[in-house]
Amino acid sequence: MPSFLLEEKNGAYFSFQRKSTVKKFLKNIYKNVAGYDIIIKKRIKREENYSMNAEIYNYIDANLAKMTGTLSELVAIPSVRGKATLGKPYGEECARALEKMLSIASSFGFKTENHKNRVGTIDLYPEGEPTLGILCHLDVVPAGNGWKTPPFSMFMSGGKLYGRGTMDDKGPAVCVLYAMKAIKDCGIQLSQNVRFIVGTDEENGSSDLAWYKKQAKLPPRVFTPDGSYPVINIEKGMIRGEVTAKCTPSGTKSVLSAEGGTVINAVPESATAVVVGFSDVELALAAKNAGVADLVSFKKEGDKTVIRITGKSAHASTPAEGKNAVTGLCALLGRLYGDDDSTVMFRNLSSLFPYGETDGKSLKIAASDEKSGALTEVLSILSYSKGTLTGKFDIRFPLCRTVEKIKSGLKSAFSSKDMELSDFSGVEPHETDAESDFVKTLNKVYSDITGARSGCIAIGGGTYVHDIEGGVAFGAEFPGEDCKIHSAGEFISVDRMKQNAKIFAEAIIRLCK
Repeated sequence: MPSFLLEEKNGAYFSFQRKSTVKKFLKNIYKNVAGYDIIIKKRIKREENYSMNAEIYNYIDANLAKMTGTLSELVAIPSVRGKATLGKPYGEECARALEKMLSIASSFGFKTENHKNRVGTIDLYPEGEPTLGILCHLDVVPAGNGWKTPPFSMFMSGGKLYGRGTMDDKGPAVCVLYAMKAIKDCGIQLSQNVRFIVGTDEENGSSDLAWYKKQAKLPPRVFTPDGSYPVINIEKGMIRGEVTAKCTPSGTKSVLSAEGGTVINAVPESATAVVVGFSDVELALAAKNAGVADLVSFKKEGDKTVIRITGKSAHASTPAEGKNAVTGLCALLGRLYGDDDSTVMFRNLSSLFPYGETDGKSLKIAASDEKSGALTEVLSILSYSKGTLTGKFDIRFPLCRTVEKIKSGLKSAFSSKDMELSDFSGVEPHETDAESDFVKTLNKVYSDITGARSGCIAIGGGTYVHDIEGGVAFGAEFPGEDCKIHSAGEFISVDRMKQNAKIFAEAIIRLCK
Protein backbone atom coordinates (compact mmCIF):
# COMPACT_ATOMS: atom_id res chain seq x y z
CA MET A 1 0.00 0.00 0.00
CA PRO A 2 1.49 3.41 -0.95
CA SER A 3 2.31 5.90 1.75
CA PHE A 4 1.25 9.53 1.73
CA LEU A 5 3.74 12.23 2.58
CA LEU A 6 2.95 15.25 4.74
CA GLU A 7 5.01 17.95 6.37
CA GLU A 8 4.40 19.07 9.94
CA LYS A 9 5.07 22.64 11.08
CA ASN A 10 8.28 21.66 12.85
CA GLY A 11 9.76 20.35 9.61
CA ALA A 12 9.48 16.64 10.36
CA TYR A 13 7.82 14.37 7.83
CA PHE A 14 5.26 11.66 8.45
CA SER A 15 3.70 9.00 6.24
CA PHE A 16 0.11 7.81 6.44
CA GLN A 17 -1.17 4.56 5.04
CA ARG A 18 -4.74 5.58 4.24
CA LYS A 19 -6.24 8.54 2.39
CA SER A 20 -8.92 8.89 5.08
CA THR A 21 -6.20 9.48 7.64
CA VAL A 22 -4.60 12.08 5.40
CA LYS A 23 -7.90 13.85 4.92
CA LYS A 24 -8.66 13.88 8.65
CA PHE A 25 -5.17 15.26 9.35
CA LEU A 26 -5.58 17.99 6.77
CA LYS A 27 -9.00 18.98 8.08
CA ASN A 28 -7.51 19.51 11.51
CA ILE A 29 -4.88 21.80 10.00
CA TYR A 30 -7.13 23.79 7.70
CA LYS A 31 -10.48 23.77 9.55
CA ASN A 32 -10.22 27.44 10.48
CA VAL A 33 -9.12 28.55 7.00
CA ALA A 34 -11.67 29.87 4.49
CA GLY A 35 -11.99 27.58 1.51
CA TYR A 36 -10.27 24.68 3.29
CA ASP A 37 -12.27 22.07 1.34
CA ILE A 38 -10.56 23.19 -1.87
CA ILE A 39 -7.16 23.11 -0.20
CA ILE A 40 -7.78 19.62 1.12
CA LYS A 41 -8.88 18.27 -2.24
CA LYS A 42 -5.84 19.70 -4.04
CA ARG A 43 -3.46 18.45 -1.35
CA ILE A 44 -4.98 14.95 -1.31
CA LYS A 45 -4.81 14.67 -5.08
CA ARG A 46 -1.15 15.62 -4.98
CA GLU A 47 -0.28 13.33 -2.06
CA GLU A 48 -1.85 10.32 -3.77
CA ASN A 49 1.04 10.40 -6.23
CA TYR A 50 3.76 10.08 -3.60
CA SER A 51 5.61 6.92 -2.81
CA MET A 52 8.40 8.79 -1.04
CA ASN A 53 9.62 7.30 2.20
CA ALA A 54 9.28 10.00 4.87
CA GLU A 55 12.40 8.68 6.58
CA ILE A 56 14.44 9.74 3.56
CA TYR A 57 13.19 13.30 3.79
CA ASN A 58 14.00 13.55 7.47
CA TYR A 59 17.43 11.99 6.93
CA ILE A 60 18.40 14.45 4.21
CA ASP A 61 17.18 17.41 6.27
CA ALA A 62 19.17 16.19 9.27
CA ASN A 63 22.34 15.79 7.19
CA LEU A 64 22.20 19.12 5.38
CA ALA A 65 25.18 20.53 7.28
CA LYS A 66 27.26 17.50 6.31
CA MET A 67 26.20 17.90 2.67
CA THR A 68 27.28 21.53 2.55
CA GLY A 69 30.52 20.62 4.33
CA THR A 70 31.31 18.00 1.70
CA LEU A 71 30.58 20.51 -1.05
CA SER A 72 32.88 23.04 0.59
CA GLU A 73 35.72 20.49 0.57
CA LEU A 74 35.25 19.85 -3.15
CA VAL A 75 34.89 23.52 -4.13
CA ALA A 76 38.19 24.22 -2.35
CA ILE A 77 39.95 22.09 -4.96
CA PRO A 78 40.44 24.21 -8.13
CA SER A 79 39.83 21.31 -10.47
CA VAL A 80 40.33 23.15 -13.76
CA ARG A 81 41.97 20.90 -16.33
CA GLY A 82 45.72 21.23 -16.03
CA LYS A 83 48.88 19.84 -17.54
CA ALA A 84 48.88 16.08 -17.84
CA THR A 85 51.40 14.24 -15.68
CA LEU A 86 52.12 10.55 -15.16
CA GLY A 87 48.93 8.91 -13.90
CA LYS A 88 47.04 12.20 -13.89
CA PRO A 89 45.79 12.84 -17.43
CA TYR A 90 43.87 16.01 -16.57
CA GLY A 91 46.30 17.50 -14.12
CA GLU A 92 46.93 17.43 -10.40
CA GLU A 93 43.78 19.22 -9.23
CA CYS A 94 41.30 17.13 -11.20
CA ALA A 95 42.90 13.99 -9.80
CA ARG A 96 42.78 15.44 -6.29
CA ALA A 97 39.07 16.23 -6.60
CA LEU A 98 38.35 12.68 -7.73
CA GLU A 99 40.39 11.18 -4.92
CA LYS A 100 38.54 13.35 -2.40
CA MET A 101 35.10 12.29 -3.64
CA LEU A 102 36.01 8.61 -3.67
CA SER A 103 37.53 8.87 -0.19
CA ILE A 104 34.32 10.40 1.17
CA ALA A 105 32.16 7.78 -0.57
CA SER A 106 34.35 4.99 0.77
CA SER A 107 33.98 6.36 4.31
CA PHE A 108 30.20 6.08 3.82
CA GLY A 109 30.60 2.35 3.19
CA PHE A 110 30.20 2.37 -0.58
CA LYS A 111 32.22 0.28 -3.01
CA THR A 112 34.47 2.65 -4.94
CA GLU A 113 37.01 2.38 -7.74
CA ASN A 114 39.38 4.90 -9.27
CA HIS A 115 39.76 4.30 -12.99
CA LYS A 116 43.23 5.78 -13.66
CA ASN A 117 42.26 9.24 -12.39
CA ARG A 118 39.88 9.71 -15.28
CA VAL A 119 36.64 8.37 -13.83
CA GLY A 120 35.55 7.13 -10.43
CA THR A 121 32.69 4.72 -9.70
CA ILE A 122 30.60 4.48 -6.54
CA ASP A 123 28.20 1.54 -6.21
CA LEU A 124 25.20 1.47 -3.90
CA TYR A 125 25.69 -2.27 -3.40
CA PRO A 126 29.02 -4.13 -3.50
CA GLU A 127 27.60 -6.86 -5.71
CA GLY A 128 25.35 -6.91 -8.75
CA GLU A 129 25.49 -5.28 -12.14
CA PRO A 130 24.02 -1.78 -12.02
CA THR A 131 20.83 -1.10 -13.98
CA LEU A 132 20.93 2.65 -13.33
CA GLY A 133 23.87 4.97 -13.91
CA ILE A 134 24.12 8.54 -12.65
CA LEU A 135 26.82 10.70 -14.23
CA CYS A 136 28.40 13.79 -12.65
CA HIS A 137 31.68 15.60 -13.17
CA LEU A 138 34.12 17.18 -10.75
CA ASP A 139 36.11 19.31 -13.19
CA VAL A 140 35.18 22.97 -13.54
CA VAL A 141 35.75 25.86 -15.93
CA PRO A 142 38.29 28.54 -14.94
CA ALA A 143 37.08 31.01 -12.33
CA GLY A 144 37.27 34.03 -14.61
CA ASN A 145 36.87 37.61 -13.39
CA GLY A 146 34.11 39.45 -11.59
CA TRP A 147 33.82 37.38 -8.41
CA LYS A 148 32.84 39.21 -5.22
CA THR A 149 33.94 36.22 -3.13
CA PRO A 150 36.88 33.80 -3.57
CA PRO A 151 35.72 31.35 -6.29
CA PHE A 152 37.44 28.35 -4.69
CA SER A 153 36.41 29.04 -1.12
CA MET A 154 32.71 28.36 -0.74
CA PHE A 155 30.83 31.29 0.75
CA MET A 156 27.30 31.24 2.15
CA SER A 157 25.07 34.30 2.04
CA GLY A 158 21.30 34.66 1.99
CA GLY A 159 20.77 30.92 1.84
CA LYS A 160 23.02 30.55 -1.21
CA LEU A 161 26.33 28.72 -1.51
CA TYR A 162 28.74 30.59 -3.80
CA GLY A 163 31.78 29.09 -5.51
CA ARG A 164 32.99 27.65 -8.78
CA GLY A 165 31.36 24.25 -9.24
CA THR A 166 28.58 24.67 -6.68
CA MET A 167 26.00 24.08 -9.43
CA ASP A 168 28.21 22.77 -12.25
CA ASP A 169 28.60 20.02 -11.18
CA LYS A 170 30.01 19.44 -7.70
CA GLY A 171 26.83 20.49 -5.90
CA PRO A 172 24.61 18.02 -7.78
CA ALA A 173 27.28 15.34 -7.31
CA VAL A 174 27.12 15.83 -3.55
CA CYS A 175 23.32 15.61 -3.72
CA VAL A 176 23.56 12.27 -5.56
CA LEU A 177 26.06 10.93 -3.03
CA TYR A 178 23.87 11.85 -0.06
CA ALA A 179 20.76 10.50 -1.77
CA MET A 180 22.52 7.15 -2.01
CA LYS A 181 23.70 7.47 1.59
CA ALA A 182 20.15 8.20 2.74
CA ILE A 183 18.87 5.05 1.02
CA LYS A 184 21.68 2.99 2.53
CA ASP A 185 21.48 4.37 6.07
CA CYS A 186 17.69 4.23 6.18
CA GLY A 187 17.86 0.52 5.34
CA ILE A 188 15.84 0.72 2.12
CA GLN A 189 16.49 -2.44 0.12
CA LEU A 190 16.36 -2.19 -3.64
CA SER A 191 16.35 -5.08 -6.09
CA GLN A 192 18.80 -3.41 -8.49
CA ASN A 193 22.19 -1.81 -8.10
CA VAL A 194 23.01 1.84 -8.82
CA ARG A 195 26.36 3.08 -10.09
CA PHE A 196 27.36 6.69 -9.49
CA ILE A 197 29.97 7.63 -12.11
CA VAL A 198 32.06 10.76 -11.53
CA GLY A 199 34.33 12.12 -14.22
CA THR A 200 36.99 14.79 -14.50
CA ASP A 201 36.97 16.06 -18.08
CA GLU A 202 33.39 16.97 -18.95
CA GLU A 203 34.17 20.64 -19.51
CA ASN A 204 36.77 19.86 -22.15
CA GLY A 205 35.10 17.32 -24.38
CA SER A 206 34.33 14.34 -22.10
CA SER A 207 37.38 12.32 -23.09
CA ASP A 208 37.16 10.73 -19.63
CA LEU A 209 33.79 9.16 -20.33
CA ALA A 210 34.83 8.13 -23.84
CA TRP A 211 37.78 6.30 -22.28
CA TYR A 212 35.62 4.71 -19.58
CA LYS A 213 33.07 3.43 -22.11
CA LYS A 214 35.86 1.46 -23.75
CA GLN A 215 36.74 -0.17 -20.43
CA ALA A 216 33.30 -0.89 -18.98
CA LYS A 217 29.70 -1.24 -20.08
CA LEU A 218 27.37 1.55 -19.02
CA PRO A 219 24.11 0.66 -17.25
CA PRO A 220 21.06 0.46 -19.53
CA ARG A 221 19.50 3.60 -17.99
CA VAL A 222 21.57 6.71 -17.43
CA PHE A 223 20.85 10.25 -16.32
CA THR A 224 23.06 13.19 -15.45
CA PRO A 225 22.09 16.03 -13.07
CA ASP A 226 24.04 18.52 -15.15
CA GLY A 227 21.26 20.50 -16.78
CA SER A 228 17.76 21.61 -15.86
CA TYR A 229 14.50 20.13 -14.72
CA PRO A 230 12.18 18.58 -15.67
CA VAL A 231 13.87 16.20 -18.18
CA ILE A 232 16.22 17.19 -20.99
CA ASN A 233 15.71 14.63 -23.74
CA ILE A 234 17.12 16.66 -26.66
CA GLU A 235 20.58 18.17 -26.93
CA LYS A 236 21.57 20.15 -29.98
CA GLY A 237 24.47 19.12 -32.15
CA MET A 238 27.79 20.73 -31.35
CA ILE A 239 30.57 22.02 -33.59
CA ARG A 240 33.89 23.47 -32.54
CA GLY A 241 36.51 24.76 -34.87
CA GLU A 242 38.96 27.48 -35.83
CA VAL A 243 38.95 30.22 -38.39
CA THR A 244 42.38 31.42 -39.48
CA ALA A 245 43.66 34.29 -41.59
CA LYS A 246 46.91 36.05 -42.40
CA CYS A 247 47.87 39.58 -43.34
CA THR A 248 50.99 41.71 -43.76
CA PRO A 249 51.11 44.34 -41.00
CA SER A 250 53.45 47.02 -42.36
CA GLY A 251 51.78 50.37 -41.85
CA THR A 252 52.06 53.13 -39.28
CA LYS A 253 48.32 52.86 -38.47
CA SER A 254 47.81 49.22 -37.65
CA VAL A 255 46.59 46.52 -35.27
CA LEU A 256 49.66 45.08 -33.55
CA SER A 257 48.03 42.37 -31.43
CA ALA A 258 44.70 41.17 -30.08
CA GLU A 259 43.50 38.47 -27.74
CA GLY A 260 40.40 37.45 -25.81
CA GLY A 261 38.56 34.55 -24.28
CA THR A 262 39.85 31.62 -22.23
CA VAL A 263 37.56 28.65 -22.96
CA ILE A 264 35.75 27.67 -26.14
CA ASN A 265 32.38 26.92 -24.52
CA ALA A 266 31.73 30.31 -22.94
CA VAL A 267 31.00 33.84 -24.13
CA PRO A 268 34.27 35.72 -23.50
CA GLU A 269 33.99 38.49 -20.93
CA SER A 270 37.21 40.35 -21.81
CA ALA A 271 39.36 41.09 -24.84
CA THR A 272 42.30 43.42 -25.50
CA ALA A 273 44.16 44.81 -28.48
CA VAL A 274 47.17 47.02 -29.07
CA VAL A 275 46.97 49.46 -31.97
CA VAL A 276 49.37 52.09 -33.23
CA GLY A 277 48.90 55.42 -34.98
CA PHE A 278 45.21 56.09 -34.22
CA SER A 279 43.99 59.27 -32.56
CA ASP A 280 41.70 59.44 -29.55
CA VAL A 281 38.92 60.74 -31.79
CA GLU A 282 39.29 57.86 -34.24
CA LEU A 283 39.18 55.30 -31.44
CA ALA A 284 36.19 56.85 -29.71
CA LEU A 285 34.24 57.08 -32.97
CA ALA A 286 35.04 53.45 -33.82
CA ALA A 287 33.83 52.32 -30.40
CA LYS A 288 30.60 54.30 -30.81
CA ASN A 289 29.93 52.94 -34.29
CA ALA A 290 30.67 49.41 -33.11
CA GLY A 291 28.13 49.74 -30.30
CA VAL A 292 30.67 49.06 -27.55
CA ALA A 293 31.31 52.55 -26.19
CA ASP A 294 29.96 51.50 -22.79
CA LEU A 295 32.24 48.44 -22.68
CA VAL A 296 35.56 49.91 -23.79
CA SER A 297 38.52 51.56 -22.10
CA PHE A 298 41.65 53.05 -23.69
CA LYS A 299 45.15 53.42 -22.31
CA LYS A 300 47.72 55.47 -24.23
CA GLU A 301 51.31 54.24 -24.30
CA GLY A 302 53.20 56.69 -26.54
CA ASP A 303 51.91 56.32 -30.09
CA LYS A 304 50.30 52.99 -29.10
CA THR A 305 46.91 52.44 -27.46
CA VAL A 306 45.76 49.46 -25.43
CA ILE A 307 42.07 48.77 -26.04
CA ARG A 308 40.14 46.72 -23.50
CA ILE A 309 36.59 45.45 -23.91
CA THR A 310 34.78 44.20 -20.81
CA GLY A 311 31.70 42.19 -21.66
CA LYS A 312 29.56 39.65 -19.84
CA SER A 313 30.20 35.91 -19.75
CA ALA A 314 27.56 33.28 -20.44
CA HIS A 315 27.45 29.64 -21.43
CA ALA A 316 28.07 29.01 -25.12
CA SER A 317 24.66 27.33 -25.38
CA THR A 318 22.93 30.60 -24.42
CA PRO A 319 25.17 33.27 -25.95
CA ALA A 320 22.40 35.88 -26.14
CA GLU A 321 22.58 36.12 -22.34
CA GLY A 322 26.14 37.46 -22.53
CA LYS A 323 28.02 40.35 -24.11
CA ASN A 324 30.78 38.99 -26.30
CA ALA A 325 33.98 40.94 -25.67
CA VAL A 326 35.77 39.27 -28.61
CA THR A 327 33.18 40.17 -31.25
CA GLY A 328 32.89 43.61 -29.65
CA LEU A 329 36.64 44.09 -30.07
CA CYS A 330 36.55 42.85 -33.67
CA ALA A 331 33.71 45.26 -34.42
CA LEU A 332 35.74 48.18 -33.05
CA LEU A 333 38.96 47.22 -34.86
CA GLY A 334 37.02 46.70 -38.07
CA ARG A 335 35.82 50.29 -37.93
CA LEU A 336 39.37 51.64 -37.84
CA TYR A 337 40.91 52.55 -41.17
CA GLY A 338 44.64 51.96 -41.18
CA ASP A 339 47.29 51.90 -43.86
CA ASP A 340 47.76 48.10 -44.01
CA ASP A 341 45.40 45.14 -44.25
CA SER A 342 45.26 44.31 -40.51
CA THR A 343 42.12 46.42 -39.99
CA VAL A 344 40.60 44.92 -43.16
CA MET A 345 41.07 41.44 -41.72
CA PHE A 346 39.20 42.37 -38.55
CA ARG A 347 36.50 44.03 -40.66
CA ASN A 348 36.05 40.75 -42.52
CA LEU A 349 35.94 38.72 -39.32
CA SER A 350 33.40 41.08 -37.79
CA SER A 351 31.18 40.78 -40.88
CA LEU A 352 30.95 37.02 -40.22
CA PHE A 353 30.59 37.30 -36.45
CA PRO A 354 28.86 40.67 -35.88
CA TYR A 355 28.72 41.97 -32.33
CA GLY A 356 25.34 41.07 -30.82
CA GLU A 357 24.49 38.37 -33.39
CA THR A 358 24.31 34.78 -32.14
CA ASP A 359 22.13 32.94 -34.67
CA GLY A 360 24.65 32.37 -37.49
CA LYS A 361 22.76 34.57 -39.96
CA SER A 362 25.87 36.31 -41.29
CA LEU A 363 27.59 32.94 -41.66
CA LYS A 364 24.54 31.79 -43.65
CA ILE A 365 24.04 28.77 -41.38
CA ALA A 366 20.99 29.96 -39.41
CA ALA A 367 18.44 27.21 -38.78
CA SER A 368 15.60 26.35 -36.41
CA ASP A 369 13.00 23.64 -35.78
CA GLU A 370 10.04 23.22 -33.45
CA LYS A 371 11.54 20.47 -31.29
CA SER A 372 15.04 21.79 -30.62
CA GLY A 373 14.92 25.50 -31.34
CA ALA A 374 17.40 27.73 -33.13
CA LEU A 375 21.09 27.42 -33.98
CA THR A 376 23.47 29.46 -31.82
CA GLU A 377 27.09 30.45 -32.37
CA VAL A 378 29.80 32.22 -30.39
CA LEU A 379 33.28 33.36 -31.38
CA SER A 380 34.84 32.57 -28.03
CA ILE A 381 38.64 32.83 -28.34
CA LEU A 382 40.76 35.26 -30.36
CA SER A 383 44.49 35.44 -30.93
CA TYR A 384 46.30 37.80 -33.30
CA SER A 385 49.99 38.57 -33.52
CA LYS A 386 52.51 39.29 -36.28
CA GLY A 387 49.95 39.01 -39.05
CA THR A 388 48.43 35.66 -37.99
CA LEU A 389 44.88 35.49 -36.68
CA THR A 390 43.13 32.53 -35.06
CA GLY A 391 39.56 32.52 -33.82
CA LYS A 392 37.90 29.61 -32.06
CA PHE A 393 34.15 29.20 -32.19
CA ASP A 394 31.37 27.09 -30.69
CA ILE A 395 28.14 26.27 -32.56
CA ARG A 396 25.04 24.48 -31.26
CA PHE A 397 22.61 23.37 -33.98
CA PRO A 398 19.09 21.86 -34.08
CA LEU A 399 17.82 18.44 -35.16
CA CYS A 400 17.07 19.73 -38.67
CA ARG A 401 20.77 20.17 -39.50
CA THR A 402 23.80 17.87 -39.72
CA VAL A 403 27.47 18.35 -39.01
CA GLU A 404 28.33 18.15 -42.71
CA LYS A 405 25.77 20.73 -43.75
CA ILE A 406 27.05 23.23 -41.18
CA LYS A 407 30.65 22.50 -42.14
CA SER A 408 29.93 23.17 -45.79
CA GLY A 409 28.30 26.49 -44.93
CA LEU A 410 31.25 27.58 -42.78
CA LYS A 411 33.79 26.76 -45.48
CA SER A 412 31.88 28.86 -47.98
CA ALA A 413 31.49 31.80 -45.60
CA PHE A 414 35.15 31.84 -44.55
CA SER A 415 36.54 31.49 -48.06
CA SER A 416 34.47 34.50 -49.18
CA LYS A 417 36.50 36.59 -46.71
CA ASP A 418 39.93 35.09 -47.46
CA MET A 419 39.81 32.96 -44.33
CA GLU A 420 40.10 29.23 -43.71
CA LEU A 421 38.32 26.65 -41.58
CA SER A 422 40.64 24.50 -39.46
CA ASP A 423 40.58 22.07 -36.51
CA PHE A 424 36.95 21.25 -37.16
CA SER A 425 35.05 18.72 -35.03
CA GLY A 426 31.38 18.05 -34.49
CA VAL A 427 28.76 15.75 -33.00
CA GLU A 428 25.23 15.23 -34.20
CA PRO A 429 22.18 16.17 -32.09
CA HIS A 430 20.94 13.79 -29.38
CA GLU A 431 17.32 12.77 -28.78
CA THR A 432 15.77 10.27 -26.35
CA ASP A 433 12.16 9.19 -26.72
CA ALA A 434 9.97 11.32 -24.45
CA GLU A 435 7.50 8.43 -24.14
CA SER A 436 9.99 5.89 -22.78
CA ASP A 437 9.23 4.40 -19.35
CA PHE A 438 12.53 5.80 -18.06
CA VAL A 439 11.68 9.38 -19.05
CA LYS A 440 8.10 9.06 -17.81
CA THR A 441 9.31 7.84 -14.41
CA LEU A 442 11.73 10.74 -14.00
CA ASN A 443 9.03 13.21 -15.00
CA LYS A 444 6.65 11.65 -12.49
CA VAL A 445 9.23 11.92 -9.71
CA TYR A 446 9.76 15.58 -10.46
CA SER A 447 6.08 16.48 -10.54
CA ASP A 448 5.22 14.38 -7.47
CA ILE A 449 7.87 15.93 -5.26
CA THR A 450 7.76 19.53 -6.50
CA GLY A 451 4.11 19.81 -7.52
CA ALA A 452 5.34 21.53 -10.69
CA ARG A 453 4.49 20.71 -14.27
CA SER A 454 6.77 18.07 -15.78
CA GLY A 455 7.74 17.44 -19.38
CA CYS A 456 10.69 17.27 -21.75
CA ILE A 457 12.85 20.12 -22.97
CA ALA A 458 15.67 20.69 -25.47
CA ILE A 459 18.93 22.49 -24.72
CA GLY A 460 21.91 23.80 -26.61
CA GLY A 461 24.39 22.60 -24.03
CA GLY A 462 25.99 19.22 -24.36
CA THR A 463 26.05 16.93 -21.35
CA TYR A 464 27.67 13.64 -20.46
CA VAL A 465 24.75 11.71 -21.99
CA HIS A 466 25.03 13.28 -25.43
CA ASP A 467 26.52 10.14 -26.93
CA ILE A 468 24.64 7.68 -24.71
CA GLU A 469 21.61 6.09 -26.32
CA GLY A 470 18.55 6.63 -24.15
CA GLY A 471 20.40 8.97 -21.75
CA VAL A 472 18.85 12.18 -20.40
CA ALA A 473 19.73 15.11 -18.18
CA PHE A 474 17.63 15.38 -15.01
CA GLY A 475 18.23 18.54 -12.94
CA ALA A 476 19.79 20.10 -11.09
CA GLU A 477 18.86 23.71 -11.97
CA PHE A 478 15.17 24.49 -11.56
CA PRO A 479 13.02 26.24 -14.19
CA GLY A 480 13.37 30.01 -14.13
CA GLU A 481 16.57 29.95 -12.07
CA ASP A 482 19.93 31.33 -13.14
CA CYS A 483 22.66 29.92 -10.95
CA LYS A 484 25.41 31.72 -12.93
CA ILE A 485 26.90 28.55 -14.39
CA HIS A 486 30.23 29.33 -16.09
CA SER A 487 29.98 32.89 -14.76
CA ALA A 488 31.19 34.83 -11.75
CA GLY A 489 29.00 34.29 -8.71
CA GLU A 490 27.99 30.70 -9.49
CA PHE A 491 25.79 29.34 -6.69
CA ILE A 492 23.35 26.72 -5.47
CA SER A 493 20.84 27.47 -2.75
CA VAL A 494 20.75 25.43 0.44
CA ASP A 495 17.07 24.66 -0.10
CA ARG A 496 17.80 23.36 -3.61
CA MET A 497 20.54 21.14 -2.20
CA LYS A 498 17.94 19.45 0.00
CA GLN A 499 15.35 19.25 -2.75
CA ASN A 500 17.76 17.80 -5.28
CA ALA A 501 18.92 15.11 -2.87
CA LYS A 502 15.30 14.12 -2.22
CA ILE A 503 14.46 14.03 -5.93
CA PHE A 504 17.50 11.87 -6.73
CA ALA A 505 16.76 9.50 -3.85
CA GLU A 506 13.19 9.06 -5.01
CA ALA A 507 14.29 8.54 -8.63
CA ILE A 508 16.71 5.82 -7.52
CA ILE A 509 14.05 4.10 -5.44
CA ARG A 510 11.40 4.10 -8.17
CA LEU A 511 13.78 3.01 -10.91
CA CYS A 512 15.52 0.29 -8.89
CA LYS A 513 12.83 -0.99 -6.51
